[in-house]
Amino acid sequence: MDQKRVELKRQFSAKRVILDGSIFSGLIGTLIVGSLSYNAEMWHGHYPRDIQEKAGPMSQRAKRQRRFFALPFVVIFFGMPLSSTLKLKRQNKGTLSFLTAFLHAYALFGFATFFDIPVLYSLLIVLWQPDFVVLAGTKGMASYHEYAFPLVGFLKGLGIALVPSLLIAFLTSSKRAKGLHEAL
Repeated sequence: MDQKRVELKRQFSAKRVILDGSIFSGLIGTLIVGSLSYNAEMWHGHYPRDIQEKAGPMSQRAKRQRRFFALPFVVIFFGMPLSSTLKLKRQNKGTLSFLTAFLHAYALFGFATFFDIPVLYSLLIVLWQPDFVVLAGTKGMASYHEYAFPLVGFLKGLGIALVPSLLIAFLTSSKRAKGLHEAL
């Protein structure tokens, strides 16, 4: 086995991914379900295209409300994987390779994306479909029951997750991360 594989095997922690990924997914899921129940229209752009068209444009009220929910979402979305990767670095006595940091952060984003899209979306919107997730004027539309839409969203999410994972790996594996590590 080459040196990078040995280092990765020694540094990576599936247990940390599962534990922190579960917490991450729970926090994100709570924000999503909470904001959906408050006003599903805030998620207008995350519904299938035909549902968006039938519902009409997002109201100014929903746009303002979306900004309110955006701050905690962004803080959790970036903060949780960053914090977890720094914990992993601490667990490895302050040493973490770029590859290990990247794979750890990417695994967390993948974990949360899997929970959010195929699990949460499929269970909440496709199967259960409580009234609070249905946009006004779209009740009974066939697109609410499609599994392809959340699958495509999951795959897009995995692609998008590459960027913050690379950034987190850069921040946590470089010498500049020392001050950040000590702050958390």
